[in-house]
Amino acid sequence: MNDDLFSTNCFITMVIARYSPETRCLNYANSGHIYPMVWNHQTSIQQAEAGQANGLEPNYLKARGVPVGILPVWKGQAGEITLSSGDIFLLTSDGITEATVTREDSPSASETNTMLNQDGLWQLILEESSAFDLTSLLERFRQCTTQVQEDDQTMLSLEVL
Repeated sequence: MNDDLFSTNCFITMVIARYSPETRCLNYANSGHIYPMVWNHQTSIQQAEAGQANGLEPNYLKARGVPVGILPVWKGQAGEITLSSGDIFLLTSDGITEATVTREDSPSASETNTMLNQDGLWQLILEESSAFDLTSLLERFRQCTTQVQEDDQTMLSLEVL
């Protein structure tokens, strides 16, 4: 795939991840994509409700390489993390984090027509007071962004039981 992309002056970003339930190990490789997020939802919600949300953020999985197709041979670093019960792994496309915010009271915007960004997405996640629900997150995402879809908008989550 890299050869085909490189020879046509094209590239793609992507994350490949593999989770092993037996070891609770998540292995991943990121080629220029936005950082996947990992957090323990119940712990994060409890801290936010107790007023300890200041400085609270997910573990951004920052091992990353260049997009596939940029170089003749892909170069990057794979990552590995051990997940615990209650941890959530969230992977989104940049169409989510680059969506245009429409509300002044949205999590990451002081005025309209700004991007949601990963910080804004994290604030939407912290608004969830019960168990993590991807459908609910998507609904809140749609409420605070324009209905114009400028890019693909994909969310994929994995919750460790």
